[in-house]
Parts: sequence; C-alpha cells; structure tokens
Amino acid sequence: MIIGQIGSTAILAAGDSADSSSFSAGTLLIPAAGVVLLVVGLVLRNRTKATPAAEGTGSTGMPKHTGTIVAIAGVLVLALGLVATVSNSTTSSTHDPELAVGNCVTSSDYRGAQIGKIHPTSCDDRAAVYELAASVTNGATCPDGKLRDAGYFVLTDGKHSLCFAPNVKVGDCYSMQADVNQITPIDCASKNGPGVTVQIGGRFDGTTDTSKCPIPAGATITPQPARVVCWQPVTPH
Repeated sequence: MIIGQIGSTAILAAGDSADSSSFSAGTLLIPAAGVVLLVVGLVLRNRTKATPAAEGTGSTGMPKHTGTIVAIAGVLVLALGLVATVSNSTTSSTHDPELAVGNCVTSSDYRGAQIGKIHPTSCDDRAAVYELAASVTNGATCPDGKLRDAGYFVLTDGKHSLCFAPNVKVGDCYSMQADVNQITPIDCASKNGPGVTVQIGGRFDGTTDTSKCPIPAGATITPQPARVVCWQPVTPH
C-alpha cells in the first residue's frame, strides 16, 4: 500500500432511499383515501336528502345515515393520515440531522454509513476522523477533480457521493485499510490492527504544500478544505 494515496471508493446500497420513498408515498395515500371517503359520504348524504322514500315502499334501498357514516369515516381517515405525515416529518428532522460540509463523523458511523442517515459528531472527538468536504451528485467529482482514487475518503450510492477529508491529530496512530478506504484510531503500541498502522507526523491546514512533511511522498492533499496530512508508517517492535 502506498501511504499518501487514499484511493478507493466505498459503494453503498440504495435500499434505504427506496424504503423511505415507499413509506412517504404510503403516508400520502392515507389522507387521499380520507378525502375520497369524505366526498363520497357527502354525495350519498345529499342523494338521501334529495330522494325521499316513495309512498308505500318504506325504504330508499339504502340505510338513512349511510352518507353521514361514510363522511365521518373519511374525516377520521384524513385526520389519521395527516397525523402520520406530520409524525414522519418530525421524526426525520429529529433523528436524522442533515450532514453539512464541515461536519465530522466517526469511523464506526462511516463503516455503517447510509447516505442521508449519517449523524454528525464533534470534530474534536478523537473518533471523528472524517470531515465532510463536499456532497456531490450524478457522478460529479470531489474537489480534487476525482471520485475514484481521490485524495478523499468517498462514500457513494451511485447517485450521491460524499467526499471526506481526514480529520486526524498529530502524534495519533490509525489503522489504515486501503482496500476498503477506511481509517480507525488505534493505540500506537497495538500490533493487532486490521490494516497498516500509521502515525500522523504533521497536519497543516490552509495549504497544499507537502514540503513541510518529513516524508513528502507520504502526504495526502485535499484542496477543500486546504489541508496536508503527513502519514508515517509505524514500525512494529
């Protein structure tokens, strides 16, 4: 593995988007059904009033209060649908905060990521090793002009892609797994990491000049945010 080239792109399943769309469509159908029942009930009620029973027949062929019952059912279904729609909207805004550029996410959230359901974490948290640099759609590239083999950690579901810059701290060690495009905070003395253990020899924000790194060839560059990270391999003892 070449330190300095982050490389691969994590491909996500799009099933959650479809499930969410189906649920939204269902909540919209409920109030629609309520409106239909309400209208039908009012029509039946008006017909009942307009066509009194013929003398001697004793019946119109339809229960007297059918229209009223159907209309009441329509009102109840409509109310239920509106409550479900509002509840769904409130739940989404409460439990699925939108991830904005500059927000950070933890390595565990990144590994189990579902675009649209990634929760931001304070960038000061040691576990929050990914900082969102850009959110792009329809095959657009990350700020360095690449999607695959970018200088970013990339998550994509085919339609939407998230480009993350490394949010790492000088002196800390990380397990780097190039094949799955992930890094995880790790004890520098650990010998049981799932990938190659690297230490951060330097981090320089506001520049793309790698000459400040002890090993310039082992640096990664992100133009947005402008950042140079110096990765150094940790030799096991």
